[in-house]
Formats: sequence, C-alpha cells, structure tokens
Amino acid sequence: MKSIIELNENEARQFFLKEKNYVNFDLPVYFSFQNLLNLIDENLKEKKLSDYKNNNPRDFDDINYFILNNKDGKYAWRQFQLINPAIYVSLVHCITYKENWELIKRKFRDYQINDKIECKSLPMVSKSEGKTDKESQIFTWWQMIEQKSITLSLDYHYMLQTDITDCYGSIYTHSISWAIHGKLEAKKKKNRTKNSLIGVAIDNHLQDMSYGQTNGIPQGSTLMDLIAEIVLGYVDELLTIKIVKLGILDYRILRYRDDYRIFTNNPFNAAQITKALSEILSDMGLKLNIGKTEASDNVIKSSLKPDKRYWITNRRIAENKQKWLIQLFLLSEQFPNSGTLDTQMKFFLEVLKKSKKDDSNIESLISLVTEIAYRNPRVVPTSIMILSLLIEKITDKDNKKQILKKIHSKFQQIPNSTFLKIWLQRLTFKLDTSIIYDELICQLIINNDIQLWNFDWLNDSFKQKIKNKSIIVQSEVQTLKAIVTNKEIDNMIVNNAYNYE
Repeated sequence: MKSIIELNENEARQFFLKEKNYVNFDLPVYFSFQNLLNLIDENLKEKKLSDYKNNNPRDFDDINYFILNNKDGKYAWRQFQLINPAIYVSLVHCITYKENWELIKRKFRDYQINDKIECKSLPMVSKSEGKTDKESQIFTWWQMIEQKSITLSLDYHYMLQTDITDCYGSIYTHSISWAIHGKLEAKKKKNRTKNSLIGVAIDNHLQDMSYGQTNGIPQGSTLMDLIAEIVLGYVDELLTIKIVKLGILDYRILRYRDDYRIFTNNPFNAAQITKALSEILSDMGLKLNIGKTEASDNVIKSSLKPDKRYWITNRRIAENKQKWLIQLFLLSEQFPNSGTLDTQMKFFLEVLKKSKKDDSNIESLISLVTEIAYRNPRVVPTSIMILSLLIEKITDKDNKKQILKKIHSKFQQIPNSTFLKIWLQRLTFKLDTSIIYDELICQLIINNDIQLWNFDWLNDSFKQKIKNKSIIVQSEVQTLKAIVTNKEIDNMIVNNAYNYE
C-alpha cells in the first residue's frame, strides 16, 4: 500500500472518482454511484462546472443529501453527506490539476518535516488486487498507531491522549487556504476570492454545497478526509513551531486524523504540548475534547483501546452462538459503538455464513442481535446481514413476518437514523412489501424519478443528463433475495486479522 500523496495527478483523480471513495460508509449492494460519477467526469473534462450553471448553488439549501446516523440509540447522532456529485467531481478536478496537486503534495511534505510529529491517517491506496483501500487504512491504524505506540514505551514513560471535538463539523473552510497558501497570504484582500488559488477553489466548492456556510465540511468521503488532513497537517506545522519555542526536545506525537497521542518522559512537557495544541486549534475554530483527554504512565496499557483490552481479558471460547452473542452484548454494554464490537460482529457474521449447524434457539439469537444493533448503531449493517441469515432459518412464513414486524417496530423507536432505515429496508424489502419507508433514498428503489440532490442551478441539458443516470442498479434489485448473498457478506467483512488476532 502507499499514501495518496505518492500518486501523480492522474492517479489521484482516478482514486477520488472511485465510488468507494465518493462514499466511504457502507450501503446496500444495489446502490452504485460509479456511472453517475463517470458521466459528470466526462462532461467536465473539457469544461468547467461554471459553464453549466444557470444559478448559484449557494442559493439552495438542499444541494447535498444528508444521511443521519444515530450514535447511541437515543439522541446523539452523526451526519453523513452524499455530496452533490456535480460539485464533487468539479472539486476532484480542481484538486488534481497538475500544478494544484503538486502544490498540495509539497505542502504535505512541509507538514511532515518534523519527524517527531507523525501523521498516520492520510488516505491509503492498496497495491494489491485482493485488498481494498479501506483495508489498507485499517492496517495503517494497527501497524502505525497501536503497534508504534507499544514500541515507543521503550523510549517514553508517559503518554497523553486527546482528540478534537466534532472535527469535521467545526473546520472553518477559510482555514484551508491558510493551510495551503499561508495565513497572511490567504487573508490578503486580493486573494480572498482568487479562484485560481487552490485553497480558495476548495473553499468555494465547500460553500457551494453548504448554502454559503463557512463552518464544517461534509463527512463520509475520502476526499473530505484529505481536506481535513490539509487543515490538521497545518496544525502539525504550527505545533512544531510552538514546541521549538517551548524548548521541548524529548517528545513524540502520533496523530491519526483528529486523535493525538503525545509521548514524553514527564507530565509537565505533555501538558505544555497539549496547551500549545489547544491554543492553535482555538485560532482555527477547533477545540480539544476535554472528556476524552487522559494521561497515563503505563504506555503499553494505554496504547490499547479500552474496548480491546476488555475483550482480550474477558472473551471466552463460546460453546454456542447464543453464549457468543451474550458476550458481545456485554461488550457493547461496557463499550457502546466500539471498534472491537464492530470487528467481532463481523467475525460472527463470517462464522454464521459458513455454519451448517441447526440452531434451536433462533428467536433468542434474533433478539440478541436486534438489541445489540439497537444500542450500537455502528454495527447496524453487519447486524442486518446476521438477522437476514437467522430469519431465513425460520420456516413458518407467518412467524417470519411477525418477527420482522417486531424488529421493524423496535428500530422505529430510534430517532434521527436514515442510515438505519436504509439497511432495514434491505432486510424487509423482499420479505414484507407492506413495510414502507418515507426517506427519499429508500424510495429510490421503486421510483427512479426521485432526486436526492438539487440540480436546479444547472442548465437544463446537463441537469437532464444527470437525472437520467440512476444510482440504483435495477438488475441488483430485481435479483435481490430475501437472504443476503455471499457477495454482500464479503463486501461487508473487512479483514479483521490486522486488528484483533
């Protein structure tokens, strides 16, 4: 695997225009954005998006499509966005023009000049046909953060961990220009609207998709991950300057996106560095999450996330599927929505797929999986696939429909969760057509005329081309089975060996 900044401009454009990078969270198999992205890419090769505009997209507040994802089964939620594909492709083109891409790569080299501050979260590209880009990113976390942290225990006695509160939702879009062109240069009056500056062009694209707002960037695409890294890399650069002024020499910092691990040999230096980081972030409109800031003089123990430590200590070889799910339920009680739970639910799915054993307690297994998913929305996609396999084992059709309605009724109690309903529809679509979903993205399966994004700011010709390109693969819908296929399961299961074995 290699980092995104090792690619040339053509390779980078191809990378960002892959549908799995346009939307990097899981959706059912019948969603596909590739043909739409290809169509827009082809039309923008010789022209700019401005050539197709009739109006300013900032005059509309429904440019992107929002997918709410509940975080705790209660009232906390995360907002994913499907970026308006016309603006997305235009932004990809701007960033990957040769001179712009070379400038961005140079800036990342500047950000990384201090080898004591290591960023390990740049988007990764798989070199292997058998491994996805997402798997490469997970391997990076395991190898470069967790394992590197353990290794650093030889050199440092103290580790402080912290992260940024609502990082993507708080990024000030003007700060992207500061990061690329320097704050003083970017703030000059003549440069603030100079679209030939890539920082300004990125800022303008972000405002175009956000009703002119300058706070926050969309979450849910690899391109936005890169843009966040531009800002956070600039923070790394500024932090280096502050640490030099403080005269601190004996330290190391590992950063994975907005998570920081600060290694020192005394608590005072760690506190000074954290204070300096907090001051820099404040100037950028960002702030540290005090509730997630903790320090320890046990570096190895702290290098492992608490949920992983719990699972290593408490997991037992289960005699049957029910006891295994009870263990996972107890894990979810201790560490809701944790990465370990997500990984272990996928492992359960993989084993269930291969299992030939008849289970006499199917309904109790269904109840356990439903409860885990209800309390831990992060594992909803995997849980839906598990439920599909379990429900298939029920032979009585009336009983099957009754259980399905109970599952649907329970999940209906969760507020703010379009994401859940997308996956719930996958479970119910072929089993009970009486269950209706009112979300636009769910209605697409039966009505191709529905538009997720507002294109009224484009000229009629280009708008019609886009509208004619569906993101639903009807052949997948028509051949869809009640039980999830091996293809769907394989798409869901990411190689877990790097994380927990």
